[in-house]
Amino acid sequence: MPNINSPDTLQNYLNNNPGSQPSWQQQPGISAPAVPTADGNGLPYSKVPDNRSGQVKRNIISWFIPQFGLIKMYINPQSISYRNKKVIEKTRTKGGYSLQYWGEDLTEITLAGVTGSSGIEGINVLYEIYRAEQYAFDSVALSMQANNAATDLASKAVNMLTGNSPIGNLAGGLINGLLGQDTPNNSLAIKNVISLASLAFTVEMYYNGWVYRGYFEEMTFGEKANDFLIDYSIKFTATQRRGYRTNYFPWARSASQGPSVYNTPRSYDLNNIQNTNTTVLNNTATIAQK
Repeated sequence: MPNINSPDTLQNYLNNNPGSQPSWQQQPGISAPAVPTADGNGLPYSKVPDNRSGQVKRNIISWFIPQFGLIKMYINPQSISYRNKKVIEKTRTKGGYSLQYWGEDLTEITLAGVTGSSGIEGINVLYEIYRAEQYAFDSVALSMQANNAATDLASKAVNMLTGNSPIGNLAGGLINGLLGQDTPNNSLAIKNVISLASLAFTVEMYYNGWVYRGYFEEMTFGEKANDFLIDYSIKFTATQRRGYRTNYFPWARSASQGPSVYNTPRSYDLNNIQNTNTTVLNNTATIAQK
């Protein structure tokens, strides 16, 4: 490809190499791609087609942390275990066992892995995700402290101006209402403050189609002297699960089309992957020749 240092050089190159132009520019006459219109379901840019032949995508675990938003784990754990259990009480009596069924217990998810080259700084990231409700509540605590200080100051001002007479109490009540108080020691605004528990119990984990909402229960990590790697384990208890997970490996076969034998249709379209890989290789070879 020649050096392009001016618009004329670029135009000459496009004229001599029509194959490098988009298909809509190779058509005769004046033409341009259609401008996507807004249909009330997203901005126009979301309707622009993606002309890439393929892309690299990693199924990284993402966490939704209240007051902070979506946070991606820099590396997936080496193992994820899901523990589902039913609450059944067994009591032995003279006539046999008495069983009481209480439904399903909360799902327990254990994530274990190694921070790798990130070392202790990787642990810092995981630890801050683990106790994010403490950081989120700092601003709430500061607001409560400022509100309490203002409440005490307002109460003292009302008592100094009105005293304890009936008229003074009526005037004090009006002033307290304007200041956001229902009594000299209680603030109306402080009753609607978000709690520490609500911040801790509304964490969500997104992974490959599944969404788990719950809370972190435990985190452990340890250092090893033989390879200087740091292992970690995080226990997450889920109170709710949403979404649906499907196969994403090219060799996976459909579980709803009979037994898994060699002629069972794949749930992941391998032909499209092969065509995509061929297109990417051809485009790479064309670019290398130029």
